[in-house]
Amino acid sequence: MNKHTAHENTLIIGVGNPILSDDSAGILVARRIQEIYSASTSIHVVEASLGGIGLLDLMAGYDKVIIVDSIKTESGEPGTCYRLTVDDLGNPSYSWGPHLLDLRTAVELGTRLGFNIPESITIYAIEIKENELFSEMLSPEVEDAIPCLVKKIIDDLKQ
Repeated sequence: MNKHTAHENTLIIGVGNPILSDDSAGILVARRIQEIYSASTSIHVVEASLGGIGLLDLMAGYDKVIIVDSIKTESGEPGTCYRLTVDDLGNPSYSWGPHLLDLRTAVELGTRLGFNIPESITIYAIEIKENELFSEMLSPEVEDAIPCLVKKIIDDLKQ
């Protein structure tokens, strides 16, 4: 597990795949935040193309974690920004493969197994339009939403 000193207390994880169109939204938001906080010793930014249980080791040792990802709901409008908690993710879905565990299940499992789970985990997500097309281009609605989500996260960091 990662070890961090007390002053290194916030981690921002940009999740996604940079070559699957809108699925890169979380990574692009994280990159913009990295540009703003590059000199900070208390805010760290990483990119990840994994989810669920794979995020546990990245989160170890941090007090606060912000996960930035894309989301695709049945009735959502592309470009809509969401702020969620782990509890908002619904009931845990248990599965056999660790790469299939959702984040809520991973956090619950990590807590039971004694992982050092952060006190605060917040998820920011952009409703996307396309995540199966091989492209480095975002849908216009998603691209337009990135500055708004960056601002929401920065406001959260200032609290």
